Amino acid sequence: MLPSNIPSFQKGSRLLNGSDVQKLSDLIGSTQVDITALAGGAKAGATQLNAAICVVDTVASDGDSVLLPLGYAGLQVLIVNNDASQDIRVYGKGTDTINGVATGTGVLQGEGITALYVCTNVTAAGVGEWFRLLSA
Repeated sequence: MLPSNIPSFQKGSRLLNGSDVQKLSDLIGSTQVDITALAGGAKAGATQLNAAICVVDTVASDGDSVLLPLGYAGLQVLIVNNDASQDIRVYGKGTDTINGVATGTGVLQGEGITALYVCTNVTAAGVGEWFRLLSA
């Protein structure tokens, strides 16, 4: 599971809270498999992704949907669309955007395609700006 609040560390030598270190460790190695995308493809009710590596195995029809976690600068989520015949629609959480596409629109990720989603910035208004890199 992705931690809800990633700690911020000050530069320099000091003791670290073990809980904060565990949050980072959990984030780096987390996986979520056997995901079923929400039938119908709407943002409301889209299957929430909760790990750094997410494998979507069940997609009933083109455009069934999943939802990225709330973005923070530096967060990376790898989504594997393991369905060989259906596209998935990926939405940003809240008002987050993907490749500049409005949050209510989302982006399609083709059948059998793996994509790395990277949140590069969170604006002053709290909007996470995600970009993605698609496999061949």
